[in-house]
Amino acid sequence: MSQLEHTLSLMVEPFPQGQGQKLSGDCICPPDKSITHRSVMFAALAKGESQILSPLMGADCRSTMGVFRALGATVIESPTLVRVISPGWDDLHSPETPLDFGNSGTTARLLTGIFAASEGLFVTCFGDASLSKRPMGRVVTPLRSIGAQIMGRDNGTLLPMAILGSRLGGAEHVVDKASAQVKSALVLAGLNIAGETVINLPKGGRDHTEKMLMAMGAQIEVTTVEPGIEMIRVRGPFRPKPRCFKVPGDPSSAAFLAVLAAISSGTMSIRAMLDNPTRTGFLTALERFGVAITRSAPLVDPDALEPMIDLTVHGGRTLHAVDLEPELAPSLIDEVPILAVAALFARGKTRFRGLSELRVKESDRLAKTIELLNCAGGHAHAEGDDLIIEGGLTKVKSFQYDPDWDHRLAMAAGVLAKYADGPCVIKDPDCVRVSFPGFFDVLSSLR
Repeated sequence: MSQLEHTLSLMVEPFPQGQGQKLSGDCICPPDKSITHRSVMFAALAKGESQILSPLMGADCRSTMGVFRALGATVIESPTLVRVISPGWDDLHSPETPLDFGNSGTTARLLTGIFAASEGLFVTCFGDASLSKRPMGRVVTPLRSIGAQIMGRDNGTLLPMAILGSRLGGAEHVVDKASAQVKSALVLAGLNIAGETVINLPKGGRDHTEKMLMAMGAQIEVTTVEPGIEMIRVRGPFRPKPRCFKVPGDPSSAAFLAVLAAISSGTMSIRAMLDNPTRTGFLTALERFGVAITRSAPLVDPDALEPMIDLTVHGGRTLHAVDLEPELAPSLIDEVPILAVAALFARGKTRFRGLSELRVKESDRLAKTIELLNCAGGHAHAEGDDLIIEGGLTKVKSFQYDPDWDHRLAMAAGVLAKYADGPCVIKDPDCVRVSFPGFFDVLSSLR
């Protein structure tokens, strides 16, 4: 990405006429952002040295690393390895200056749970303009109900915030949405609460926090209590031990490569991708569109706390419109912009249901996805929290697009631009550094 730094906009040239239909490649997608975040957090809570293998060195994950440096951990970065040498959870100290969360909602919400339960720790924290608009009340409210001392803008529902760590009490929480960040904040707080923390919420949200912690020995139990509802029981206190963490490839980044293959007549092989059902809904959606996908047997790595697989996506098939149920939305919520690009080329009308969460991402991602499709010559609109796309697009118009500093939108625009009838302009391409730092380099290299 070095050549894109300080660039206000990027011109994306389309594939030469006909060549995009023969696209093929063999890629290792970037490391998973969610796993890297949590690996850094758990390493910093453990006393001693941990190593994170194949981390994502994107802007969001660096925000988490910077926070723990300020709290007293030593974090040594290299492109393929991060060493975390920490005094342990009980000996992290209050930072001298405010903590910068950057653009990272994962950093902000998960660390709020850790900080709130760290008795005596005092932090002030802020984020960039985009993060400062994203709701924090969904995390703050349940933490306050068990004794957390959190102050902030708009009664603690928005950054900046100040948190004074307190001795919190065990309780039973009811969360109304399948929100991985709310669930994770409460699980992480529960690790430092004597007794039991219980969380009830709809199934389908990402489950990395509980899966990784269980693999590390935490007393966490996950059960289905009624159809569509899960219960998580956490018994604390628990202190992670130092270890090696292997970070698998990011499904959300792989989705952009998969859609590139799906709308061409070539194939795309994607190596060592995380295989977690709460993250691979985009594969289900693509298969319903009519895309053929070959999965390898699970890849074995003793340092990986979750399974990995290789994928091959076979293009060249006619895509057909789909109607995706709201229960699938949590497992593909970050991939909606690029799946919407695929829907433009599918025959018929596609409907994505239950996308309310898209409205509170880095941007109003639902509105901005519609804007992208329409400025490229498509026809898309929202009905409530549903996204409706008229497929069968035969000509992508050259366009200019402002992704509002949202990395997923910028990458979706980049893929769509490769099939346009002329060069396209994307504003602020640097935003892809959050999750896929070399995305535009990869895109320009594909033939």
